[in-house]
Amino acid sequence: MNLGNGMQLMTSTQHLTLHFANNAEEAPRIARRIEYFLHDKKVNDSIINKILLCVDELITNIIAHAYNDKQEHAVLLDCKVIDGRVDLELRDDGVQFDPTTQTRPDVKLSLENRDIGGLGIHLVMTLMDKVEYQREGDFNVLKASISTNS
Repeated sequence: MNLGNGMQLMTSTQHLTLHFANNAEEAPRIARRIEYFLHDKKVNDSIINKILLCVDELITNIIAHAYNDKQEHAVLLDCKVIDGRVDLELRDDGVQFDPTTQTRPDVKLSLENRDIGGLGIHLVMTLMDKVEYQREGDFNVLKASISTNS
């Protein structure tokens, strides 16, 4: 199904796949689609809110940092509800970046003494139960999962 503005939707009973452009205007639409999907699958609101925070952060990072050009690029987000967990997979063809190897910020430091950046990745790593990265050819592939019982 084509959702307009270049966004496409493929869904099955427990699976949602969204293809969208690296455009900041896409983030709210992606969040709404994921929220509707997870509500439909009876995922509780606290888990949905954690997932939406993480998806927003990850998409924002891809849009802001993954590309050195001003061209439109396709990004894929796959969301599955399987065996008591929600699995996310984000795939982009941006510059290679492994967020799982980044130094976590020292959140005990005052804002004045803390380096800029890294809090979004810290948030994702903290809220999700598992976060993995791999480079597949020209693609960054980030997989994250969270228990629906968390």
